Amino acid sequence: MENMTAEILEHIRTHWSETVRFHPESEGTLLGLPHPYTVPCARDVFQELYYWDTYFASRGMALQKEAVQVRNNCDNFIFEIDRYGFVPNGNRTYFLNRSQPPFFGSLVELTLSLFPDDRAWLRHATAALEREMKFWREERRALCGLRHYGSNPDAEALAEFYRVAVERVGYPVEPSSEAERDAAALETLAEAESGWDFTPRFERHCPECGAIDLNSLLFRNGRILGELYRDLGDLEHSEDWHHRAEILQELVNGYCWNEERGVFSDYNFVAKRRNSILSAASIVPLWCGLATQDQAESTLAAVEKYLEFDFGISACERNQGSSRPLQWDYPNGWPPLQFMAIEGFDRYGLTAAAKRIAEKYVECVTRNFRKTGDLWEKYNVFDGTIDVQGEYQMPAMLGWTAGTFVFAATYLAEH
Repeated sequence: MENMTAEILEHIRTHWSETVRFHPESEGTLLGLPHPYTVPCARDVFQELYYWDTYFASRGMALQKEAVQVRNNCDNFIFEIDRYGFVPNGNRTYFLNRSQPPFFGSLVELTLSLFPDDRAWLRHATAALEREMKFWREERRALCGLRHYGSNPDAEALAEFYRVAVERVGYPVEPSSEAERDAAALETLAEAESGWDFTPRFERHCPECGAIDLNSLLFRNGRILGELYRDLGDLEHSEDWHHRAEILQELVNGYCWNEERGVFSDYNFVAKRRNSILSAASIVPLWCGLATQDQAESTLAAVEKYLEFDFGISACERNQGSSRPLQWDYPNGWPPLQFMAIEGFDRYGLTAAAKRIAEKYVECVTRNFRKTGDLWEKYNVFDGTIDVQGEYQMPAMLGWTAGTFVFAATYLAEH
């Protein structure tokens, strides 16, 4: 097993360069970026800079001494925020109507750990993060104060995404009205912004949900901003952002803590209820440091009972999803969910669980690499295969799969 882990780590280290693209000028639908950027796949599909994919890939690259490329990725996000006011889903014109889970603050934190002495860069990155936080505050704020996933499409995008809703989610081919079509398109566009495209988790009401992962990440970003301003000597802004983070933490605890299930849940602020389906998004408050110790331990108990299987953490609990196969559902285990479970449980001293999940991920990736010679976008956590349910043919992938493998293997070596 150790020899195979070393072989995969070397495979990843020598193949990062195959996922680097450089297109400084826009061409067709492709948006130009000033620095080389990392794409998820070395070949075929997903040849763009995707938002949250890039953070997890960068974590692995940082561990494998690819610091310059980590900074390139972060600088491209700064460029996008300067130009568009937010980080798009990916660098395509048709992605400009939505973002993805906001990991930019965490990427700034990672980049700063690799380049701690560049004060001019720190000021620019801090300003960019504050501007991104403004996007989520102004464009995605619910009346209750929580933030939600959404989109800003034009009529053409609504029509196009209704076709996506039909083909991938199962909406009727002919909607009963234009209003019904637009509502379905907005729902699926919001799920696309969530990165969980598509999932039963939101019960087909994603734009109406204060998403637990989104609000936890924004809490984390607020605390990161507080620390960045402190490092810059601006104590007034530092205290302000720490205070904002505390307010958001209180909102999340008030609306999203599900006492009955012992986890944080997405909150439907229109229906005024918490969603019933347990998903691995409930782990994100631990990764972000928002949970109390008791909440973390309660979350672990629920995860062990409903989400953890022989080969990792499932996106959603079993037998609670749609009648139509959706890829962010049981039995699919996505790399970023394993990553945040490992680091999140470790953060609260739940190291036995963290090690167990890391071992399961490493074993699952290893057994499939041995069979196929590739890493894959996601895995079946029930049987440890690449027999997953999804809405398209699953690609071989480096990206966050590799980043999570490097992280998990390193974690096990250190613990």
